[in-house]
Amino acid sequence: MFKSSVVSYPERGHYGNARYRGNTTGKIIVDLIESFLPKNGLFIDPAIGGGTSVDVAKELGLGENQFAGFDLHSGFNLLRDDLLNAVGRPADLALFHPPYGGMVRYSGNMWGAEPHKDDLSQMSDDDFPQALKLALVNISDAVKPGGHYAVLIGNQRKNGKYLNWSSLTERLAPDPLVDEIIKQQSNCTSDSKVYSKQIVRISHEKLLVFRKSPTVNAISSLERSIASMYSVYMDDLLVTLKRMMQCYEWSESELVGSLQHLNQLGPFDLPSSISTLLNSEHFVMRNGRYKIS
Repeated sequence: MFKSSVVSYPERGHYGNARYRGNTTGKIIVDLIESFLPKNGLFIDPAIGGGTSVDVAKELGLGENQFAGFDLHSGFNLLRDDLLNAVGRPADLALFHPPYGGMVRYSGNMWGAEPHKDDLSQMSDDDFPQALKLALVNISDAVKPGGHYAVLIGNQRKNGKYLNWSSLTERLAPDPLVDEIIKQQSNCTSDSKVYSKQIVRISHEKLLVFRKSPTVNAISSLERSIASMYSVYMDDLLVTLKRMMQCYEWSESELVGSLQHLNQLGPFDLPSSISTLLNSEHFVMRNGRYKIS
C-alpha cells in the first residue's frame, strides 16, 4: 500500500518476464491494488506486456472473476476493440503501462515478425497523442463510476527535446487526477550509456491515478474540449496584449493590425475579441491608447 507519493523499488522482484524491455516491477502493482482495489473488486490490465500484472494477480489470489489481462500481442487491440465488452463488466481498478513513445519498439521486436500498425510504440510523435487519448477513453469507459485507473508512464529525451509523456497523459485523460506517485527508476539500460554532452538523466516514472467520473465518456470529453477552446484562446490573447503593452501603449486599431494575420488561423473573431478584452478591467485607455490597468 502506498504510504508516500515517492516510491522506490531497487529490486524488481520475481514478477513477469525480466527480459521484456520496459517491464515494470510488480511491487508497484501490489501497492496499487492494495491502495485502490476494493475487496472482491475487479482489476484489469489491457496491456500486460511481459506478464507482470498476471503474476501479481496470481500472488494476491485474484481469480478469474477478479482479474482480466489483455495485450496487442495476444489479440486484443485497445485502439479498435471495446475494452468493456472484452472484460464483460465494469472494473473497479485498471492499470495501463503504455510505451513511452517510441523509446522501445515492441511489435516486430519484442514480439511478432513485423511492426503492428496499432502498436503505440511504432507510432510517430505526432500520431502517438491521438492514439493515447483513444486508449485512455476506452479504459475510462471500462471502469465503473467511482473506480480508478492508473497509468504508469515515463518521459523521454529525443533529438535534443524533452518529451513529457506523463504531462501529456494527465492532459488527455478524460477523468480527474486524484493521485500522482513518483517512482524512482532502477537498473535502467540507459544507466550504462555514455553521452557526448552533460545531461540530467531521467530517473523517474509517474503513476497517475484517475477517478472515473459517472458523466465522462468520449462524447462528453469532446464537449469539454470544445468548450475550453474559447477560454484558452482568450487567456492566451490576454497574455499577448499585456505583453505588448509592457513595451508600448497601443491604440485598438494598431493592436488589430499587428495581430490581424492570426485571424485566419482560428474559428474566433480576432477584432471583436481584442475589443472585449480592451474594455475589461485589465486595461485602461488614455487619449485613445491602451495600457495595463
